[in-house]
Amino acid sequence: MKQLVAIVAYYMFGYLIFWTFLHETDFFPKVWVQDNFSIAIYLWVFFFIVPLFLIALGTEYIKRRIADFKSLGQGSRWPLYILLFGVWDLMIGFAYLLFSYFEITHVTMIIANGLFITGTYLTFLSFGIAKKLQLSKNN
Repeated sequence: MKQLVAIVAYYMFGYLIFWTFLHETDFFPKVWVQDNFSIAIYLWVFFFIVPLFLIALGTEYIKRRIADFKSLGQGSRWPLYILLFGVWDLMIGFAYLLFSYFEITHVTMIIANGLFITGTYLTFLSFGIAKKLQLSKNN
């Protein structure tokens, strides 16, 4: 768990540096980002979100949670799928509200990142909880 927190902290620190350079200096092409924001969002997802998920998947915490999920019985998976659908529906809904009703700033992007990181953490946490519930039900 400490490893996952450290990864998220390093990621957020790097992300703040990136947005500070973008908004306060001419180091990054701010005009291009504003004019081509849909392309910039894809770049953001590719260079920030995907590497974070890949790094997180390499941690021991996530590996143990995936092993918990793989060992779940089929009857225990459907309630978990419904729970995860609700979690991700909530996270994506909050992100949609952020981008629709607030100006897209570095604060909005940090909150959106926080939502997706929280959703990912809750997903993997729920794998472990479902496994414990299945074990307690079997005993």
